[in-house]
Amino acid sequence: MNSNLRKQILIGGLAGILIMALTYIFLGGKRDELKALEIANVELQKDVDKGYSLKANAKKLEKEIEEQQKYLDALIKIMPTDSDRGEIPYRMKKIADTAGIDQISFVVEGPIKKDYYTEHPFTFTFRAGFHSFGQFTSLISGYDKIINVKDMQFKREAKTTGIYPASVTCKISAFVYNPEPPPPPPGAAAPSPAAATGKSEGE
Repeated sequence: MNSNLRKQILIGGLAGILIMALTYIFLGGKRDELKALEIANVELQKDVDKGYSLKANAKKLEKEIEEQQKYLDALIKIMPTDSDRGEIPYRMKKIADTAGIDQISFVVEGPIKKDYYTEHPFTFTFRAGFHSFGQFTSLISGYDKIINVKDMQFKREAKTTGIYPASVTCKISAFVYNPEPPPPPPGAAAPSPAAATGKSEGE
């Protein structure tokens, strides 16, 4: 092999190495960009998966809220109104007569305000037998509105010659639903004291 051919081969090899080196250097930034894009794609896929998961959970939560609202609406329907709780003494008297016990008296207690309802307790006194009072409480359980019987106290009568061997006191409460007042519209000003009383400021 003559010297000219060797020189050509050597020059060609060096040129190839130089081209490869330049290509590697030139593509170095592109490789970094490609790697960054791959990482960004992975993060984007995670966000997409998270979005699908949140959407599925939102639909599930929406359905649960709808079911709870249906339950709440049904519950509100069987809660006494102010008119219903005013009839409690009369209704209890009818139930007592059906159960064969004697309603002696009742006392209207003060209302107990809660967040979403007001408890209106009544203290009743009856003359009854143990079995007949049990029948009375059973009939109350079938009452068409939500009421509660508690604080029952039995006292055996000294003279048991009558048909009522005991006196019974208990508290019967009606629970009246208090709906939340609607929020004021945006930008609405609170009524002034004069407007609330119906008087003008000059009066």
